[in-house]
Amino acid sequence: MTFWIVDYDLPADNRRRKFYRHIHAWFKEKGYDPETRWSTQRVVITEDREFAEFVYREASQLGHANVYKAKQVKGNSHRR
Repeated sequence: MTFWIVDYDLPADNRRRKFYRHIHAWFKEKGYDPETRWSTQRVVITEDREFAEFVYREASQLGHANVYKAKQVKGNSHRR
């Protein structure tokens, strides 16, 4: 299983609020529940490459961001 990890650092001003508004608009457009797609503050871990790239683009425009591709090699904690 492949995961996309995005870490970002945004200023603590209206740009951060703008970022989260864009993320929630993306969730609504795609029909996702934000509670099930969001990881932690400043880090997003997802199986959805499109979402990872969207988060990266939005965060890069307002602050700093990195995106990583990770592969699970052992374990079953993410089975559905």
